[in-house]
Amino acid sequence: MSGPSDEYKVGYGRPPLPTRWKKGQSGNSRKKPKRPENVTESLNRLLLSPVTLALNGETRSVPALEAIVSQLQLKEMSGNSRATRTLLKYQRLANEQGDRRQHLVLKFMSDEVHDVPSNHTSGPNRD
Repeated sequence: MSGPSDEYKVGYGRPPLPTRWKKGQSGNSRKKPKRPENVTESLNRLLLSPVTLALNGETRSVPALEAIVSQLQLKEMSGNSRATRTLLKYQRLANEQGDRRQHLVLKFMSDEVHDVPSNHTSGPNRD
């Protein structure tokens, strides 16, 4: 009976040593490319990113959307009618959309461009 040999035996489940992956090497080094970020994802990322807001001498970190709404409220209190209309649109859209934040900003932007009245209904006209 022969003793264990120092030679590595190649076979099923035992590839040649030079072709084995090195430690830490991925099996898919090229990887699937990341898909580009669409407009909705970009806006959500930007509006939910933290910004520093200074109010009444206090500074705190809040989402950018909250800072925008705070600024609109300040402008509304000083008598800016456009800020009032914008805040009312935000509130109406937030109530319509519920928790679906993704489409809120895009819908708001399209309403701003087309200036859709609040009693506007979508869908086919049935007369």
